[in-house]
Amino acid sequence: MGRNPKFKSISGLKKTRGQAAVEMAFLVPLLMLLLFGVFQIARVFYLYHTLQKAVRGGAGLLARTSGVNYCDLGDPNLLAVENFIVFGNLQGVGSPIVQGLTPDLIQIIPERIQTGSTAVAACLCTSDADSCDVTNGGRAPDFVTINFGPAGFPVLVPFPYMNFGAIPLKVSVRMPVTSS
Repeated sequence: MGRNPKFKSISGLKKTRGQAAVEMAFLVPLLMLLLFGVFQIARVFYLYHTLQKAVRGGAGLLARTSGVNYCDLGDPNLLAVENFIVFGNLQGVGSPIVQGLTPDLIQIIPERIQTGSTAVAACLCTSDADSCDVTNGGRAPDFVTINFGPAGFPVLVPFPYMNFGAIPLKVSVRMPVTSS
């Protein structure tokens, strides 16, 4: 009588188990790498969205606030907007909405439409009538732009056995100034 081909011998069964264990040993690190990568990408997108939302709220608040002296970095309105972006409140109390976010990273740029064109440029703080210095006879800017400077907000991406350094998130919002 011949052997039934439906039944494997015990040694063939052991070879199949060993092969599956080797395949799993190769696949688990690859799947873990993929899982960590997706998690880190999602975290970076979440941080970008959170920063974008905070900066948009701060720019909207500043654009609707009257009596702002954009040329004085110590103006209470500017400090309140920086606190709003960083802490989510005007007083600057509590913990930052994003770890590592400080008011020093925030850059507020008053801008004006250039006469005779549609180009927008940074508004100067001089004593002439076309400046943004309201204390010296200037007028309020047409736009206010808030960002994290040319370097952006640095986000560290921790990854096992690899160092990607800091990824700069360049968040910038421009709002038309509606107050005088």
